[in-house]
Amino acid sequence: MKIAMAGMVSALALTATAVMAEETSFGPDNATETYYWISQNATLPLFVRTDYRGMKQAAEQLGVKIRIAGPTTIDLPGFIATIDQVCAQNPAGVSVVGWDPSLAASVDKCIEMGVPTVVDDADLPNSKRLTFIGTDWTTIGEEQAKAMIKALPDGGKIATMSIINAANTVHALQGFNETIKAAGDKYQVVASEDDGGDAQKAAQVTAALIAAHPDIAGLAGFDSESGAGIVTALGEAGLSGKVVVTAMEQTPEFFNTLKDGSVNAIIVQNRELFTYYAFKSLYDFHHNGLTTNGLKGFEGKPIPVNINTGVLVMTKDNIGAMQDAVAAAE
Repeated sequence: MKIAMAGMVSALALTATAVMAEETSFGPDNATETYYWISQNATLPLFVRTDYRGMKQAAEQLGVKIRIAGPTTIDLPGFIATIDQVCAQNPAGVSVVGWDPSLAASVDKCIEMGVPTVVDDADLPNSKRLTFIGTDWTTIGEEQAKAMIKALPDGGKIATMSIINAANTVHALQGFNETIKAAGDKYQVVASEDDGGDAQKAAQVTAALIAAHPDIAGLAGFDSESGAGIVTALGEAGLSGKVVVTAMEQTPEFFNTLKDGSVNAIIVQNRELFTYYAFKSLYDFHHNGLTTNGLKGFEGKPIPVNINTGVLVMTKDNIGAMQDAVAAAE
C-alpha cells in the first residue's frame, strides 16, 4: 500500500458534484497521510457536535490529516460521486457512513483500488469494507420499543418516523416492530413514515399523523431530526406530554425535552467513538504490524471486522449527569 502521496489529496481534486463539507479538516498541515470521512448531509449538527470531535481527536493523536467530504444535503448520487472521486486520489484510507445499500458498490471499488475502507454509523455488510464501527441499530429499535412499552402499559396506537430507506433505519424498525409485536395485541403500529432527516418535514408528517389518528398514543423517531419535529408538532397541537415520544439524540438543548415531559426517552449513541475508532482502525491497518499467520494487509485484515460502540438510554431520571457533563465541556 502506497500512502506517501496521500497528503496530496485536496478539495480541489473533487468536482462540483462531490461537494466538500466546508472543506473541514483536522490534524497537522505537514501530515504525510490523509484520510477521509465521507457522508451525505455531512454538516448535520449531530455530526458536527459528536462525529467531528472523534475525528479531531484521532487526527491530533495520530498526527494525520482527516478531511470531511460529501454533500451537505441528502444527495445519494452526490454521495456516491464523492466516494468514487476521493478513492481515485488514493488517500491513506476512508470511512464511509453507510446510509444506503447502494453505497456498497463504491466501497468495493475503493477496496479494489487498494484504498483501505471502513464503514461507520450504518453498516454495509454486503460490501468488502474492512470494518464496521458503530451501533447495532436493531438494538436501537428494541430499546425505543422497550421505552415505549414502559410508558404505555395499557397499549395504544403507535407510529414511527425515520429516513425510511436508510439501511440502519431498516434494522432499527425491525427491532422496534418485533419488540412491540412481542408485547401483545394491545399495541398497534399504525404507520411508518419518512421524514427525510429534516425536522420541518418531521413536524409536517407528525401533524398529518395526528389528523389521521387523533387517538395516537406513541410516536418513535429514528433519525436525529425526527424528535425535534415531533415535539414541535405536538406542541402546536396542544398534545405535548400527552403522547408518548421516544427519539434519537440531537443537540444538547433537545435533552431538555426529557425534563419538561415532551419526550419520554432518548437513545444516545457513543458517536465520538464511531469516527475515533474508524480512523484508529485505518491507521492500524497500515502501522500495527500484525499478521494473520503471516498474511498482511488486505489478505490478513489486521483490524477487527466489527466494533460495537453501544447505546445509552436517557430519561428524565438520568439525563442530569449528561447535561452537566456537556455544560462543563462547553
